[in-house]
Amino acid sequence: MKTKLTFWGSMLFLLSLSILLTIYLAWLFYPLEIKWLNLTDRVYLKPETIQYNFHILMNYLTNPFSQVLEMPDFRSSAAGLHHFAVVKNLFHFVQLVALVTLPSFYVFVKGIVKKGFLSLFSKGLLALVVLPLLIGLGGVLIGFDQFFTLFHQILFVGDDTWLFDPAKDPVIWILPETFFLHAFLFFFALYEGIFGFLLVKASRK
Repeated sequence: MKTKLTFWGSMLFLLSLSILLTIYLAWLFYPLEIKWLNLTDRVYLKPETIQYNFHILMNYLTNPFSQVLEMPDFRSSAAGLHHFAVVKNLFHFVQLVALVTLPSFYVFVKGIVKKGFLSLFSKGLLALVVLPLLIGLGGVLIGFDQFFTLFHQILFVGDDTWLFDPAKDPVIWILPETFFLHAFLFFFALYEGIFGFLLVKASRK
């Protein structure tokens, strides 16, 4: 039982790590998104100005010590601020999960991976690899627009403040759906890479 808890705690750590890496790397590569998505043509601001406002937003979302969101070039409605506050809480929850499950991952590497017992969990790893593939296939079949909507409806049950009105929350112009598609694809590749590596390693034992 203890070994199983260690394994699943470690898997939870790797899941939270994949999410956090996606968030922080999306932040890092956002200047490229400004160019690729022609965001300057959407808001008629310089790339540096867009990047600065995005930095303020991401700092608010990821920094527990930042409690007020004020972007100098984008006004925000009460509904928009509410949604960002909810997202901020979700980000902090993932950060907390990563910290809490980090010891489990340490024990997992030291007591299971290094001692050659990873093959005992090959079925669990296979499920963790296949399930997102099935979800991704479903997303391809229904289209990203529908998948994106369904994702928000599940994650924010009974809360439609994620449906931004550009007239009230113009920041949505620099957060187009394609940007989130790139983030989803990056997370998918990162997640499958991590868990796929473990599955291959388990199958070799």
